Amino acid sequence: SIMKHRHEIESGRTSTSSSHLLGFRHSGEPIAGRDKIRANKMKTEDEIARESYRIVTLMDLAGHEKYLKTTIHGVSSGFADYAIVLVNSRHPPTHMTQHHLNLCCSFGIPIIVVFTKIDGCPEHALATSKNELAKLLKSPEIGRRPFAIKTEQDIITSMGKLHTLAPTIDISCVTGEGLDLLRKMLFSLPKRRRHEKKVDRPFEFLVEDTFLNVPGVGSVVSGFVNAGELNVGANCNVYVGPTNDGTFLKTVAKSAHVARINTSHITAGQSACLAFSLNKELRKKLRRGMVVVQESPTATKEFDAEICVLKGEGTTIRRSYQAYVHILNVRQSAFARDIQIVNNNALGLPPSHNAKEDTEGIVLRPGSRAKVRFEFAQRPEYIRPGMRMLFRDGRVRGVGIVTGIPQ
Repeated sequence: SIMKHRHEIESGRTSTSSSHLLGFRHSGEPIAGRDKIRANKMKTEDEIARESYRIVTLMDLAGHEKYLKTTIHGVSSGFADYAIVLVNSRHPPTHMTQHHLNLCCSFGIPIIVVFTKIDGCPEHALATSKNELAKLLKSPEIGRRPFAIKTEQDIITSMGKLHTLAPTIDISCVTGEGLDLLRKMLFSLPKRRRHEKKVDRPFEFLVEDTFLNVPGVGSVVSGFVNAGELNVGANCNVYVGPTNDGTFLKTVAKSAHVARINTSHITAGQSACLAFSLNKELRKKLRRGMVVVQESPTATKEFDAEICVLKGEGTTIRRSYQAYVHILNVRQSAFARDIQIVNNNALGLPPSHNAKEDTEGIVLRPGSRAKVRFEFAQRPEYIRPGMRMLFRDGRVRGVGIVTGIPQ
């Protein structure tokens, strides 16, 4: 089931990110649901994975404003290929819909919009919802054209153009209308991220969750293989970290699981679990946001990033501004140590009119770009140039890319 916690079942809202496998046969027919032999038992994930020709991993993220932090973390660390945004067809889209659309765009993720509950939905309500959503999608921050999907031919038409189009599908889970179209759409989506190209890079595994004491196994971490490949076993030495003081723990990766199937080899682009041989003291140091690498790495407390402040609520950013920074699976508070305005004229962009020199130094306003040196507030983290970042205080404030690590 999708709900994990009791409060989720009581309120009907999910607050955690969970992932589920949807398998497809060659014909595009989905493999899921009830087992043929044991009628009341659902198929397990490893059964689905073994039978499938194509596997789609569905990540369920929280939609409610209260859990925006979890959602941002899920988008930033989940390496999603596509985002499906659900809109209630009986009510116009809310401000959270706009936040979610902005969030996907700032990470460059193509969007598919699904209108739910269309059974018994009044015509005028559906029309209002669609018009309002079209306005949101056409706004300059998002810049997508809505494209209604009514037939299978529409799916083929929209496939190569997802960076400019936002396909919209009407579904009802009561009558089952539109669900086949949605499944066809998921089956025909091409892979967007080319993780195979990263196999030659040094091994890098991003820790999403930690299980400190699995009976009979020991400490296990789950997460995503971002680069390289690893053969696990008794002589597979890896470094896990950084811990709170910036050091890395040297340990042995004993075994690995992918889609609940035991394997000895993991490679870039897979979501996997690794088991380590750590004693009880070292186990306590494991946390989310760590990395597992093979070469001895270094952690840093400071990093340089080129950022763009998103248009939105009134926000001014100056020196010693503190925000919550998401970089892939790392999330922590950071201070802006130093700000420099980027000269946009070289890029053919208008000069950053919103950034002003004040008596107290540079002030950034929505829409301006700058180079900023950030410093983590609590502990050093492992980051490298080229990683995407997003920072926020309350709502989403800006996005950027890590350009360098000061030595």
